[in-house]
Amino acid sequence: MLKKLVISAIATGAIAFSSVFATTDASAATQASNYSTTKYVKSYDGTLNVRTAASATAKKVATVKNNAKVKTTSKKVVSGVTWVKGTVSGKTGWMNAKYLSNNKVKKASSSNSSLIAYGAKFQGTPYVWGGTTPRGFDCSGFTSYVYKNATGKTLPRTSRAQYASSQKVSRSNLQAGDLVFFAVGSSSITHVALYAGNGQLLHAAGSSVHYQSLAGYWDRYVVGYGRY
Repeated sequence: MLKKLVISAIATGAIAFSSVFATTDASAATQASNYSTTKYVKSYDGTLNVRTAASATAKKVATVKNNAKVKTTSKKVVSGVTWVKGTVSGKTGWMNAKYLSNNKVKKASSSNSSLIAYGAKFQGTPYVWGGTTPRGFDCSGFTSYVYKNATGKTLPRTSRAQYASSQKVSRSNLQAGDLVFFAVGSSSITHVALYAGNGQLLHAAGSSVHYQSLAGYWDRYVVGYGRY
């Protein structure tokens, strides 16, 4: 009986001890630090939610647009996501730091903005090899369809042909609506995507049409940029 009580006490103490450390670690991970600077909203869909707490599920204080100036006061990391607290458009709250920039967003032309807005309607459309309709797109089928229906321009069918006939532009001059060409697992063009602005791609890749960051995986395979 005594042996059982001792074991029980040790087990209980161990659990309590580990709980203290778990709580301490969690608090340290979410502790805010001073962060005083000026940032600008830079979100690929043009808006950013300001929230009451550093969480995507926290209540919204406001929704602000790209280029809104943010005066920050503090920041903290929660579950690997950096959040910044600041004041923007007269409202104070927490914002995902991923959508804040040191510089203002370059404004796209109205025609290019409408092209991306049109293409965004097809998010979730299945990727289908050889697909050229909203029932399913491949990469060049998607860019061709969007250009034809949003601007009236007819693009060549394949990614290689689209690259060959496009007006080449530099990365520094890249605008929303331009095309980004890639060579994945090959020395020639194998993929094309719409540049959506703010470092984002809109393309038919993987299993569906979706937004994806140009930085990271795709950046290493870029061959060039084209405009129509």
